[in-house]
Amino acid sequence: GDDSRRFGPPFLPHNSEHLTGNVEDERLSTYYLAVNRNKRSLALDLSHEKGRDIARTLAKNWADVVVENFKPGTMKRMGLDYEDLKTDNPGLVYCSISGYGPDGPWSKLPGYDVVIAGTHGLMSITGSPSEPAKVGVAMTDIVTGTMANGAIVASLYERSVHPEGAGQRVDLSLMESQLACLSTAASGALNALPGTPPPGRRGTAHENIAPYQAFKCKDNEYFVIGTGNDNQFRALCEMLNKPELVNDERFLTNAARVSARDELIPLLNEAFSAKNRDEWWEELGGHGFPCGPVRNVKESFECEQAVHRGMALEFEHAVAGHVTVPAHPAKYSRSPIADGIGAPILPPPMLGEHTLDTLTNLVGMAPSEVESLEGEGIISCWRGSSIKEFSDAA
Repeated sequence: GDDSRRFGPPFLPHNSEHLTGNVEDERLSTYYLAVNRNKRSLALDLSHEKGRDIARTLAKNWADVVVENFKPGTMKRMGLDYEDLKTDNPGLVYCSISGYGPDGPWSKLPGYDVVIAGTHGLMSITGSPSEPAKVGVAMTDIVTGTMANGAIVASLYERSVHPEGAGQRVDLSLMESQLACLSTAASGALNALPGTPPPGRRGTAHENIAPYQAFKCKDNEYFVIGTGNDNQFRALCEMLNKPELVNDERFLTNAARVSARDELIPLLNEAFSAKNRDEWWEELGGHGFPCGPVRNVKESFECEQAVHRGMALEFEHAVAGHVTVPAHPAKYSRSPIADGIGAPILPPPMLGEHTLDTLTNLVGMAPSEVESLEGEGIISCWRGSSIKEFSDAA
């Protein structure tokens, strides 16, 4: 269950006294730990009718939302599709996420983030002119999850004003989320004159704005700038002590600079090569001009602004020990979030960590029934030490 538990290395160290069996099964990847806090894990075999009966009971009595990402048609074959579950729970919001959507010629194909980044446009605009690149994180996956969240919340709101409190099915795919997020690049390509080349790969540069990219500095580190308008370009030229560029007809407007970028960028490369990255930050930062040093991931979380905003979230895990992950970016004026301060954190669960609790306290099964189901292999219960809450996390 859940392959992402083993997406590594890196894996966090273990406290061996908490392990209940096979270390290979219980060690956790930092990949998994990054995105699974505040969840509960019920390990259930849906290929067995008894397992499906438990799922139906939970959906009927306890679920506002069901989210599934099996291949299209799988849940229908198991009798767990929206049409099956809404009979007993008409207010259910049922979200299906797939690679390419539930119908159409590609609907049966498996979809992974990196594949869809290639097949549907993102790699064509990411990387150097000579070679495509994937984004450094699974951005298509993350965007799809974020869009699913918005669609679910919208459906719950719509349910609250629906005269019968009816739920609905929401379906979205990695492909469609990917295409939607091509955004301005897609608009440019779809509305271009016939024969116009599609947007291409420009490294850190922008297709429609110049200069808007990273420049190599004296110490071989990089410094990034964004000149979104002509005033900002003039400010850049003044700060770089390049006043002759301000009135150069080739660079008077953004459209002119985009057309003449092959002439402009070498001049700026030369200017930025005169100082180290942090020297440029000291000189240009804090003057209202959009710019900054290109930092690695660890440096980014150590940045004074990220520290001030509390973007590194710490908690204790029963198996993995002390864990630090990215915090939620939204801050609310009134509502607490599970960050260890406003509300307790539930650490990312071990596989089946909450099976026993869920079946006894929600479904109402006797412990002997749970034991019998576990003996049949229909459920799995993790019986190690479980850390439920940590209100003292940073």
